[in-house]
Amino acid sequence: MPYKEFQENWKILSDLIDQLPQIKDEQIATLVKRYIEQNIIILNDVFHTSIENLKKLQNAKTANDVICTQARFTNEISKKLSLSAQRFLNASLGHIADYNEWLKSHCDLATD
Repeated sequence: MPYKEFQENWKILSDLIDQLPQIKDEQIATLVKRYIEQNIIILNDVFHTSIENLKKLQNAKTANDVICTQARFTNEISKKLSLSAQRFLNASLGHIADYNEWLKSHCDLATD
């Protein structure tokens, strides 16, 4: 049953987030924290859109209402996921650049 699987997955995700070990490397800890935040933002967008969609489905009067609501939902989720993926990639590239700068500065110090 999809709802039971959803509940199980939600519990696993929540437990994993709660059980993250303390990372001593500040750079990695910051990256992990940002990636978790980005994942939660994506999930919140999907949840919000799903909630709004379910509210609309509760008021559906015809099969056409249901089909159109689901089509709009699919389109909206697709747009949100694409935008989130772009943000995630942009942030990742920014972090890689930051990390490269960090490596350069530490390598420069190590060679002096």
